[in-house]
Amino acid sequence: MTAFVDNGGGFLGICAGSYLATNDYSWSLNLIDARVVDRRHWARGKGTVELQLSPEGSSFFGHIGETTDIYYGHGSLLGRREWDDKNVPDYQSLAIYKTEIAENGAPEGVMPGTSAIVRAEYGDGRVFCFSSHPEMADGKEFMIGYAVHWLADTKDPEAIELDGIGDVIRRTIPTEAVGGIGVLVTQNGVVQHQKGYGFVKGPRVTSRTPLRLASVTKQYAALCAAMLIEEGRLDMDAKVSHYLPNLDLPVKGRELYVKDLMWHTSGLANFIEKKEQAAIVKFREERGLPHLTNEIHAEWLATMDLRRAPGIEYEYTNSGYVLLTRIIEVIVGEPFHQFQQRRIFDVLELTGTTDSHRFNGSGNMVTTLVDYAKWDKALWQKDPRLLSKNGYNLLFTQGTFDNGEPVEHGFGWQVRHENGKSVMAEHGGGGSGTTAARNWIRRHFEDGTTVAFFAHEHPQLNTEARMKLSSELYEAVLKSRSATE
Repeated sequence: MTAFVDNGGGFLGICAGSYLATNDYSWSLNLIDARVVDRRHWARGKGTVELQLSPEGSSFFGHIGETTDIYYGHGSLLGRREWDDKNVPDYQSLAIYKTEIAENGAPEGVMPGTSAIVRAEYGDGRVFCFSSHPEMADGKEFMIGYAVHWLADTKDPEAIELDGIGDVIRRTIPTEAVGGIGVLVTQNGVVQHQKGYGFVKGPRVTSRTPLRLASVTKQYAALCAAMLIEEGRLDMDAKVSHYLPNLDLPVKGRELYVKDLMWHTSGLANFIEKKEQAAIVKFREERGLPHLTNEIHAEWLATMDLRRAPGIEYEYTNSGYVLLTRIIEVIVGEPFHQFQQRRIFDVLELTGTTDSHRFNGSGNMVTTLVDYAKWDKALWQKDPRLLSKNGYNLLFTQGTFDNGEPVEHGFGWQVRHENGKSVMAEHGGGGSGTTAARNWIRRHFEDGTTVAFFAHEHPQLNTEARMKLSSELYEAVLKSRSATE
């Protein structure tokens, strides 16, 4: 067991297991520098006692306060590090006993002040011990889950932590949740917080865990379009038929313009909805098409009626951005994913970022916290390798309806204006099913702050919940900054 922990394993000791972890018996594993207080009266009784959490314990467990009740049953009373065995790692006390049980001849006044919950590093592994029984105390079972998560935590040398962010995540994510979430906070493109919480498909979330972007993908496709606009190869005010003359798209009111695709004012069908998904399957099967591609999607759109005339109302549709990537393919003469790889991923060295080789623009990308930080930095610092300063400003400029009224959407971003000035840009991403991505990115222009999170297997994070979490994370960021000023 010692070798297992030393080589990166985790040891969880509850009650008797905490005795085993000490360095006080001939059979001890010597995993923590702790001896047992009053060894003679180990059977001192059973019942509910009160714990006093240390500041580290309150932060770790998140939402149970500074004191809490727990069940005790003959557990070890772990002494403070007064023996200081140089060959055994020191431990961190997360909670001490505040009250006591002193039965079967055990003296009073001994139990209070001794450690009840401790943790320690051991070699490349970790040790976590409860001398009490959280699994036998109503509502405290989650403490074991937190311990297991900590023990299984993959070391992330690139993690950066801002005070208060972890507390917000622990308050928001259910203790029984099995998924994971990666959180990134930057200011003017400089990373202030970069950390993963929980697990995605088994491994712990780290700075380099692949994270699905869902509709956050659209901001990359939009920047590709902005590149071509700057180069004079794409015109936002041009008709879609100008670039796709062989595509017989439906017409209602007026023809579709490129800007309609960008601003979600196209009136196009949305391939992601159930009715449209069934129509796509039928379209492919009738033509013997094995896969959905940008080109095939465009051909399918030509068979679907518009929901309304373009340029009149805002209605979010994924199909508009897929059609946009098809236009880009035609203009550049290569598959969209190759153009995007060459012009963005390679330039910014986004080595952990990928996209579909067939179907692009709306939601198939995967990235990491490290890579999204690079992307975010390029946007804030207006990296000239991608766009000019005016090009970056275009990304966050609101569109307009045909009547001149503003559309609260820019290039892949929802954009909020106040007094004619952009104050915030944001966009979410969410797939279908319990394991799908639940993401939100929010950029605060006043202080140059980005708050981004990418959650997996957290279906409770609907749009409203994600916006609320984004606001709470931003409040924690401001509080942390003010505390250090």
